Amino acid sequence: MHTEEIRRQLSRLAKADSASAAAATAHSDSLTKPQGALGRLEEIVAWMAAWQGRHPPTAESIQTLIFAGNHGVAA
Repeated sequence: MHTEEIRRQLSRLAKADSASAAAATAHSDSLTKPQGALGRLEEIVAWMAAWQGRHPPTAESIQTLIFAGNHGVAA
């Protein structure tokens, strides 16, 4: 695939929906827990809501990749 084709395909992607991300963040902040207590999970939910354009976001067909490194090789 040529660079111009990649740019064309990228320009067709939906834009992030900031209202959905804000709704996800507001919901998380309203829960009975210290704000930010769920760490990165709260950021991921807001990101998913923004890119799916809906709150709450859904997670279907989940796949997991695990990468591990030691002795500074991964750094």
